[in-house]
Amino acid sequence: MAVPVKRRRLLVGAAIVVVILGGVGAYAARSGAPPPAAAVPTLEFEPGQLTRMESRRLSYDLVIPGTVQSLSQATVRSRLSAVVQKINVREGDAVQAGQVLVEFETAPLRAQLAERQAGLESAKANLAQAQRTREANAQLVQRNFITQNAFDAADATYQAQSAGVAAAQAQLAQTQLQLDDAIVRAPIGGVVARRYVQSGEKVGPDAQLLSIVNLAQLEVQAQAAVSDVARLRVGAPAEVQIEGLGGEPFSGRVDRINPSADPGSRAIDLYITFANERNKVRTGMFASVRLHLAGDREVATLPLGAIQLDGGQSIVWSIGQGRLTRHVVSVGRRDEQAQRIEILGGIDPGTDVLAGRIDNLKDGAPASVLAAASNSGRGSAQAAAAGAGR
Repeated sequence: MAVPVKRRRLLVGAAIVVVILGGVGAYAARSGAPPPAAAVPTLEFEPGQLTRMESRRLSYDLVIPGTVQSLSQATVRSRLSAVVQKINVREGDAVQAGQVLVEFETAPLRAQLAERQAGLESAKANLAQAQRTREANAQLVQRNFITQNAFDAADATYQAQSAGVAAAQAQLAQTQLQLDDAIVRAPIGGVVARRYVQSGEKVGPDAQLLSIVNLAQLEVQAQAAVSDVARLRVGAPAEVQIEGLGGEPFSGRVDRINPSADPGSRAIDLYITFANERNKVRTGMFASVRLHLAGDREVATLPLGAIQLDGGQSIVWSIGQGRLTRHVVSVGRRDEQAQRIEILGGIDPGTDVLAGRIDNLKDGAPASVLAAASNSGRGSAQAAAAGAGR
């Protein structure tokens, strides 16, 4: 069967092309030359995807550690030397102000009270006798029946007996006061933190008996640098987080600022108070205090989204002279509310940088910025970058 002339010509042409391509491939294989690389596409970015550094006054959060302590606490002490007869509370017990906590043995004090009561009655009787003698001698001296010296002696006896009555009354009152002190009451309401004595133990004056802590209002004692304290004020709001409570925040405020710095650290103590709802927080726990501080000056800033982390370094991408350039920058304070970050160095202020994160970027890759009028119908830079990575 004869092949048409037109088809025969097509077959011959295809064979020639195959032979030529085969020859080229064989030559490349013998010479070791790589095949020609595909052209790298130019990444196109819209103007809205770029930003520049701006000078702004940043606010920032100061986070400092501290220790929880009670605003109201008391150490209950003995006021007399006696034997502890009964202790009505233990550690962890809640107490009210005025509640009886400790009772001392009072038998010796009651005996002393009876003795001094009798001494007072005797002193009063002697005073009454001395008063009658004085009054009688006063009439006799007016009639010249006795000398003035005799009257003066009677008057001195009266004055001595009067002082004796006053002394007996004071001794009786002292014993009564000791009897009152034998019943120890809570000076404040709170929770018993520690018990220092046991029943049957004899204690002396000023001996520690119990420690009471009021957990309703607590404070965190923390230290801040002098530069940070200068931007703080009493009454400033604060957020308190307690270690071990799952990050639950407590709303507080700066209650006091120490007027002097610590001699060792040169830091200044702050006291942040907060309400302890449901008594979940205990004294001595570790806390973290977050304070919002206003910036003291304007600094160069970029949006937080422009900063990318690469190998532990903060980087930004710029576009210039048709190329992408990778810059390692030094960053400072972050303003979470404004979503901006301070740039300390690494890039010129007038440089256009990418405002958001885009993956698969390479240093030196071709890049351009679309004109504002030609934005419509063009693909985004993310799509171009994804295509470059494939």
